[in-house]
Amino acid sequence: MNVRECCAEGKHEHEHGCCGEEGEEKETLLLPRLIIALILLGAALYTKRLPLYIAAYAVSGADVVIAAVKGLFKGKVFNESFLMTLATVGAFIIGDYAEGVAVMIFYGFGEYIQDKAVDKSNDSINELISLRPDRARLVEDDGEKIVAPAEVKVGDIISVLPGERVPLDGVLISGSATADTSAITGESLPRDYSEGEEICSGVIALRSAIQLRVTKKLEDSSTERIFRMVTEARENKSSGERFITRFAVVYTPVIVFAALILAFVPPIFVGHLASWIHRGLIFLVASCPCALVLSVPLTYFAGIGLASRSGVLFKGSVFMERLAGVDTVAFDKTGTLTRGELSLVDFDGEDREELFRLAACAERGSEHPIGRAISPLYSGEAEITDFEELVGGVSATVDGVKVVAGNTALTGIRSNSPNTAVHVLKDGKYIGSLYLADTLRPESPDAASELAKMGIKTALITGDSTPAAEAAAKELGITEVHSSVLPDEKLNIIKGLAGKTAFVGDGINDSPALSGADVGIAMGGMGREAAMEAADVVIMDDSPAKVPLAVKIARKTLNTAVIVVAFALLVKLAVLVLGACGLANMWLAVFADVGVALIAVVIAVLMCRKV
Repeated sequence: MNVRECCAEGKHEHEHGCCGEEGEEKETLLLPRLIIALILLGAALYTKRLPLYIAAYAVSGADVVIAAVKGLFKGKVFNESFLMTLATVGAFIIGDYAEGVAVMIFYGFGEYIQDKAVDKSNDSINELISLRPDRARLVEDDGEKIVAPAEVKVGDIISVLPGERVPLDGVLISGSATADTSAITGESLPRDYSEGEEICSGVIALRSAIQLRVTKKLEDSSTERIFRMVTEARENKSSGERFITRFAVVYTPVIVFAALILAFVPPIFVGHLASWIHRGLIFLVASCPCALVLSVPLTYFAGIGLASRSGVLFKGSVFMERLAGVDTVAFDKTGTLTRGELSLVDFDGEDREELFRLAACAERGSEHPIGRAISPLYSGEAEITDFEELVGGVSATVDGVKVVAGNTALTGIRSNSPNTAVHVLKDGKYIGSLYLADTLRPESPDAASELAKMGIKTALITGDSTPAAEAAAKELGITEVHSSVLPDEKLNIIKGLAGKTAFVGDGINDSPALSGADVGIAMGGMGREAAMEAADVVIMDDSPAKVPLAVKIARKTLNTAVIVVAFALLVKLAVLVLGACGLANMWLAVFADVGVALIAVVIAVLMCRKV
C-alpha cells in the first residue's frame, strides 16, 4: 500500500509497512526498478516486441497490481491501485502498450518523489520523538550504572554529562547548570538553572556534568508527554481531513461508473468503440482523487510540524482547525500573563535603606511568598531574635529594634495601591511600605496587541482581586475583565463569550475552562500536568507570544489546505472535460493524477515551512 492509500484510510503509514524497515526497503528498491523498466520500454519501442512491454509493465507496476488484487479480496475495490491497474490493463487491451507501460512508470516516479516529500514532512515530528533518550546514568553508592530510563525510580539520582540529553524530569541537587532547551521550548538561547530548580527531560546539558534527583517516572516525564501529544496529533483528524476521506470513498466508484458509461454508451450511437474506450481510460486516470486524499492530511501534518519546531504542540489537526477560527482569546492572569511570583514594584518611606534592611531581616524566617520576595532586599548581617509568624505578617527583633511587617489588618495602615502592600513598623512607629506585585511577562503586552491586530478580541479571566486584575488589563490593553472568579465560574464565563473562544491557562484551577473552551491552550513549560492534559494546545516555554504565533500557524495551514484542494479540483475538472471530448491523451491524464498530487504536496510542504 502506498503513502496516499495510507492517508486515504486515515491510518499511519507504519501500520501498513509504508514506513519502518519494510517501507524503507521498498522505497529504496523502487527507483532502480523504475530505471530498469525505462530501459525495457526503450527496448520494446525499438523491437516492437510484446514480451518486452509486458516485462517493463511488470517491473514498474507489480506492486500496484498486487495492491489492487489485495483490495479486491478485502472489499476495498475502488482504491487508487485499482484505478491505475484498470486504466493500464485497458490500454494493453486496446493495443496501446507503450502508453500503458509509460503511465505506470510515470506513476511510479510520482510515488517515489511524493514518498520523499512525505518523509521530509515527517522529520520535524520524528525529531520530537527522538528526544527520548534510551539510557540513563544511575548514581549508586559504588559508582554510576547505565540503565534504561524505565528502570529509574522517583527519588533516584542520575548524572548527565555535557552534550547528553536529560532522560527524566528531575531537580538539580547541587550547584548550577546550563542547558539547551531549544528542542522542548523552541528557544535558541541556553537557559541557566540553579540548585533546586526542576529540569525537564529532553534538554541537553551544557558546559558541565549535572546530577538530578528524579521527580517523575518515565511515563510521566516531559518527553513522554510530548510523545503522547504527537501521537494524538496524528490520530485526531480535522473535519477537513475526515471530509476528504469520506469524499474519496463516494467519489471513486462514481467516477468508475462514469468512465464505463463514457466508454460504452456513446459507441452505441456513433460507433468507434476503441476510441471511446480510450477516452474512458483517460477519464479514469485523470479522476483519481489521490491529490485530495494526500495533500489535505499532509498539509495539516506539515502545519503541526511547523508548530512543534516553534515550541507549540497541537494535540490534533482538529484543534488547529478550530484555533484558526477563534474570535476571542481569554487569558488567565497569574502564571500565564504574569511570572507567577511576587517582586517589589514600589515603596513609600523617607529612608529607603533602613526600610529595606528592617523589612528584609524581619521576613528572613518566613516561608510565605511575600517573605521570599522581601528577604533578598538586604543580604547583610543582623542580629534577629523573637521571630514570629503572625496572621497578616511577621514580627521580629532586628538589632534590638522591634519590627512588624504586615498588611492593613495587622498594622492599621491603609493603602490605595492595587498592589500587595507590606507596611513596616519600627518600635510601633510607621516608617514606610513596600508594594509587591506579580509582574507581567515581557512578552504579554506584545501578545495581546498582536491578537488585536489579527482581529481577535481578548479577555482576562482571573481569580485575582479586581484592582490587580484591572491594573494588569490596563497595561495589556484588555478591556473585558472578570476578576475574583472561581474555577467553575471561569468555565461559565467562557461559555458566555461570543463566537469561538480559546482559553489560555496554566494551573489545575484552569482545567475546567481549558476543557470547556473551543480550544484550550496550556502553558506547559513548568510541567503543569493537569493543565496540559486538559488542553488541546500546549505552549512549551510559557511564552504568551506563542499564542498569536499558534493562531497564525493554524490560519496558514487551513488556508494552504483550501489552496491545494482548489488547485487539484480545477486541474482535474479541466482534464476530465478535455478527456471526455477526446482532446486529452493518457499523459495529460497522468499529470492530472500524479502530477497534480505531487504539486499539491510541494505546495503543502513549502507553504508550511515557516509563518
